[in-house]
This record gives sequence, C-alpha cells and structure tokens, in this order.
Amino acid sequence: MKTEGIYWVGRLATLDEIKSNGLGRSNCFVNKWDALQFYVKVISKMPGEINNEEYVSCYSNRIDHELIVDNGAFDEDERAENYEKQLSQFLFGFIYEKNQTGYNVAKNIDVIELTENDYNDQTFCAIPAIISDSPVFHNDKKYSTFHELIDEIKKREYICKLNKYDTSDLENIPYILYYDTETMSYRVIGNFSGFLYEATQGIKFNYAELKEFEFEEDWYESVKTFPKNKHIVFIDNYLHKKILNKLDTTQAIDIYTLEEDSVEMNDSTDDIDKNDEEWDFIEHFDAVARKDGLYYKKKDLVNFHTAVKTGSLVILSGISGTGKSQLVQCYAKALGLGDNGFYLIPVRPSWSDDGDLIGFVDSMHMVYRPSDTGFINILIEAGLEKNKEKLYLICLDEMNLARVEHYFSQFLSILEMPEKARELNLYTSDFTSRLYNSDKYPQRVNIGNNVKFIGTVNIDESTFHFSDKVLDRANVIKLDIVPYTDWNTVDSATKGVLTDAWSYTTFKKYTKDGYDLTMREKEFLWHVHCIFYSVSNNLGVGPRILKQIGRYLSNLPEIKREDNISREEGFDIQFVQRVLTKLRGQKEQLREILDEKSEKGLYNLLDKYQDISTFEKTKEVLKNKSQEIENYGYTL
Repeated sequence: MKTEGIYWVGRLATLDEIKSNGLGRSNCFVNKWDALQFYVKVISKMPGEINNEEYVSCYSNRIDHELIVDNGAFDEDERAENYEKQLSQFLFGFIYEKNQTGYNVAKNIDVIELTENDYNDQTFCAIPAIISDSPVFHNDKKYSTFHELIDEIKKREYICKLNKYDTSDLENIPYILYYDTETMSYRVIGNFSGFLYEATQGIKFNYAELKEFEFEEDWYESVKTFPKNKHIVFIDNYLHKKILNKLDTTQAIDIYTLEEDSVEMNDSTDDIDKNDEEWDFIEHFDAVARKDGLYYKKKDLVNFHTAVKTGSLVILSGISGTGKSQLVQCYAKALGLGDNGFYLIPVRPSWSDDGDLIGFVDSMHMVYRPSDTGFINILIEAGLEKNKEKLYLICLDEMNLARVEHYFSQFLSILEMPEKARELNLYTSDFTSRLYNSDKYPQRVNIGNNVKFIGTVNIDESTFHFSDKVLDRANVIKLDIVPYTDWNTVDSATKGVLTDAWSYTTFKKYTKDGYDLTMREKEFLWHVHCIFYSVSNNLGVGPRILKQIGRYLSNLPEIKREDNISREEGFDIQFVQRVLTKLRGQKEQLREILDEKSEKGLYNLLDKYQDISTFEKTKEVLKNKSQEIENYGYTL
C-alpha cells in the first residue's frame, strides 16, 4: 500500500509502543538539535485496507498551535514531559515520507483537540468529501447542491479530483460524503461497486443501485476533519461499519426515466447474451478437453476459467498424470490461441534467480542476453502497441521444480500493481545508453493485463513447497480425477466449435472490475483471520485475499445451470484455494483450529455461517489436514 504523500490521522504513541517497536526509550524527548521530537502512531486507513501500522517522527518546530507550547525555561526532562502532556490532548493530521535514514517523518502537520467521546484504541477510515461551492482544486467541478452531484453520478461522469488520497491499491470506495456548508450537514451517497480514477479528470463510480441518506445526529461526534484538507473526512471505524450496513438496507434511488428504462432493459438483454456466450465457451472448452482425452467436471473448468479471468497467477496442482499441462493447452486451444498466443515454458531445477527466466546483462560485451526460454521476448512482444488487444497465455510447467520466490521474484510484486505501473526492470538505468541492443531490450518492460500466467505443479519429494508470498498471489486449484466409469467422449461438433481466436478485448468483455462480498462473508473471513492470527502472526486473511475472493465471486458465469458454480459453492472453493492453502504448521499450533469439538476451531465457525455456504470442500480439506496432523505431527 502506498503511504507517502497521503493524508493520515494519528495520535501520540505510548511509551510501550515505542519500546516494543525498537524506536527508543521515550515517546517525547529533546533531540541533539535541541528540538522536541515525538512519535505519532498512524490510526487511519483507506476503505477496504487493513490499518497502516506505522510510527512517524514529528518535530515541535513543525507544529503551530496556541495550546501546544515548548517551554524552553524548563530543563530537558521537564520540557519533554510538559510537551507530552499537551500532545496527548490532540489528534494529528499529516503526510509523511521516509528520510535518508529510512525513518518516517511527518510534514504539513495539523492538529485538532480530542473530545470526551474519543478513546485509546480508536481507528478511522478515510472517506472523500465534496463540499458545496468548494472544489478540491480551483479548476475542479463545483456543486452548489447535493442534487447537482447526484445528477453527475447518475450520468456516470467524472465528479471531482482527490487531494492527498491514494486510489492506486483500492478496489473500491463504497461511499462518499457531501457537506452542505449552509446547513452544516453531511449526506452519504454510495453503494458503489468500483471506480475509475484519472489524474486529469478525477473519479467516477460504478454501481448497480445508487443509494443516499442523511447523516444521523449522533454520528457527527465520530467524524474528524482537519483544516488543511477538509476534502478527506476521517470516519470512526465503528461508524464506518454502521454506514455500510445502512447502505445494504436502504432503498435504492429511482434514477431512471422511461427512456433510460428502455436503455437499461437493452443492457440487461446484452448481459443475458453475454452470459449465454460465455457458457457457450465453457461448453466448447469441455468439448475440446474431452476430444483430447481429458475428463474433468464442468465445474472444475468453470473454476479454472474464472480464476484465469480474475487472478494474476493461477496454479494447477495435483498428482502426476492428471493432465494439468494438457488442460492449459486445451484452454488455449478453446480460446483459439495458436503458436503466437500460447507459450509453454518448462521450469528447470537449476533456476536460482530471475536471470534464469528473463536473462541478464553481459557487462563484458555490453549486451543484454535473454534467457533461452524466450520469456522476455514474449513479454516485449505482448507489450507492443499493436499487440495490446491480443491475448497471451504463458504456462510455467512444473513451476515448483525450482523455488518460485527466487526465479519469479520480480513478478510476485509486479503483478499486484495497477497495470500502468506494472513494469519489469531488466537492468539499471546506468546501462541504458551503454548496451548495444538496448533498443531491442529496453530497461523497463510493461506487463499488461493481456498476459495471463498459469503454473502447473506436482507435490512430491522432488519439488519445493510454496511460500506465503506465492500463495498470497495465486489461486491454487487442485485437480481431482473424474471416476473412470464417467469417462465418455463428446462429439465436439454437437457443442459448436469456436474457431476465431479470442482477443484481449473479447476476454475482457466477460471480466468485471471491482469485488463483491456481502457483509456476512466479510464477517466470516474476519473471524477466520482472528482465529489464524491467534495461533501465529504469520497466519491470517489479508486484504489482498479478501479482494481476490470477492473479484472471483463477481466473475462467476451468471447463468443458472446445475453444472455451473453457484455463489455458495464459489465461496467454498475460494476459501479452499485462497485461505486453506496457507494453513500449515505443527500439531501443537493447529490442534485447536482443526478440532471439531473446539469452540475456537474452524468447524464451529463453519456451523455458524451455514447461510453463506455448506463448505463441503472446506470440510474435506480440514479433514485431510487433521489426518496429516495425527499421522505426521504437521500439515503442509
């Protein structure tokens, strides 16, 4: 998550927090430049993110407030103690950046007094606010009334820019606020499912149902604003949850005229057509696989297709001989991708860093030498402007024969970035003008969304297990064998054969942005996180996984069929593929989690949340892990 240049809120760090984080022996002291220095703990976050657990250095000469005074007449200890007492009565708004020594240092510090309703463990969520007749920037749009803003959102227009607010890692901003300066009141508008942000135009929101309501009277005491940036409102996290709940239950605004209803109906028809078309592709994929002698349940094919649509990395796992590599080839064939769109790259056990995959700089001859895998040439080709709408499928075969986090290290970070920032560095800028072939192999190679990465793995004594860094970024699909008695060939002609290659544009047509999780599903995943975290601070369900599960559920084919995956089944599948893959450890650690009779175990939690899924696959995996614990004393 980006932190620099963003507006945050914090409070004075406690002495225990300073000591436990190795920041020193005091939370307020006179430094060697005879200035008072103190630490502030960040207590705000962006919507959908976890709290930013950072501590920031602040200096007294950067604070201008009449109630916070550095009394130079005291000796150093009294001076620091007196200043600390004053600081403890305030909240701080600021931006921060790392200095040359790597420490966070606050700038543009603003302060507001704490109230009797504030409490020690209070945290806040940063929400954009639009203020009547007060644009964020002087050339930005201005809204005199709430209805003017509503009308722009209904038209799906860009509504305003954002100041010191980070959208780069956000999947969604569920709502915004409108502040009427005449009535001095807030209104909530939202139920947004996603957004687009352009630096020159601002932000515009997507939604299925638009909702709005007035701020309740007792909510105002849980809101913080700072004079230096009134266009970000810090909402107490308890109030933030109340607002989200009210968005769920509030009736949608009737925003469509008769003419617009007609358009909406046509859009709806288009959606039905798209659903049918995507299911035709699933049928075609199934026919191609069976024609090539592969037999999988259709739900496994739906799962694989949905995972490829929505994830940066998909890993097919299973015992040797289940046809993992062949399945990827069949998928490419079903998409109509030939030699110029599908690439199978066998991983070698000797690979130890990304140079083995992409290549290296030969400083003796001053040329860039690509790996003989051809991998970097594929990425450069896919990034050319003329190929941006072409779909590329790259399969790393038996990818865990070497350590993935070593030879694929750059990609594990890059693939989580926004598309425009997804750049692979081949070498440092020092070599840019010195390499003879830098025109063919530039310093940076952009990796677009038109490139999909798939890995196949075997789990045996000759392979490496995945680190959490890999598992956090991958949908790990375990392929099961269909009973041999169910094998039967299918005449592909009866399913309709798709002969045209899918462009990236076609592929993108069936992919939805944003992520969709109900409050009940979020509650479940939070409880799972708490259970995992109580066992080990290396275990948990992070925000990245939360978003990826929601994105997968949003992108399941929307067609009611017995052989399609329902939302309940999809949630179960994702819980297995995104969460339980990380449940590893010793018997002493995991015994209570896997105990069916334990009130603190996962089985008890599954029973409480039967309304969101039957968790059939989850229970099967938990049973297998319990058996491994009993037999071997650990589970992987």
